[in-house]
Amino acid sequence: MLTQSRRWQFTLAALLVAAIVLFPIYWMLLTSVLPSELTRSRSPSLLPQLSALSLGAFRTVLARKPVLTWLANSVLVTVAATCVSLFIATMAGYSLSRFKSRAQQAAGFALLVSKMLPASLIVIPFFIAFSTFGLIDSRWGLILANAAVGVPFATWLMKGFFDGIPREIELAAMLDGCNGAQAVWYVVLPLARPGLAAAGIYLAIVTWSDFVFARTLVTNPDLWVLNVGMQSFLGEYLVDWSSLMAVGTLSLAPVLVLFLLLEPFLVSGMTQGAAAN
Repeated sequence: MLTQSRRWQFTLAALLVAAIVLFPIYWMLLTSVLPSELTRSRSPSLLPQLSALSLGAFRTVLARKPVLTWLANSVLVTVAATCVSLFIATMAGYSLSRFKSRAQQAAGFALLVSKMLPASLIVIPFFIAFSTFGLIDSRWGLILANAAVGVPFATWLMKGFFDGIPREIELAAMLDGCNGAQAVWYVVLPLARPGLAAAGIYLAIVTWSDFVFARTLVTNPDLWVLNVGMQSFLGEYLVDWSSLMAVGTLSLAPVLVLFLLLEPFLVSGMTQGAAAN
């Protein structure tokens, strides 16, 4: 009976925490479908009437601003930077996991230290370097900047997953006729799919939510990403909250879709880890 009572207590506590964490998202969605006069009232309703809801803010932002262009830029930069970062992080993580030389340890330590540097500290060197190579106002410059920022943590994340894969599995594959590259491709990487999914989600979220590089390295409005475009809805004396929250909702949707697509790999990785323990 005590166990059942504690189970209910944990369930209620989890629901309370989930409600607190998800409330900002709920309020953003609610603000995007309510008229501005209701969102600016002194006593806004948490559960408004259905007749008050409208998609007018979404139609307004799509008509007033090139939101779809900004969304396409965000998707392109995120996909490209995630692919580049994930490839580099996978190779570097495998190298740090399988080879234990002093050079490898120094490289790993350098990656760890570089992760501690804030984006505001390295954006000026990036701007100078990209100005030299003509990468200002270029999607490629933004892709490379986000890839450089995401690689250090993703490398250590992948190293942890590769450390959990026994070296003997690769040796067995080599005894069956595979060379080193084939053993990694056909044996190690399929076992590391949960790690690849976790690293991919991390890299995609970091790139998608970037503002510092996107605002500094790109000044052409046609090349803005969605985060930078959202800033244009902030006026000097007035904020169009309905339009701003509508764009925020559009910005949140691709991340949710990505998480739903990769969630089975994350769950399988957690269940495999629990079974191994």
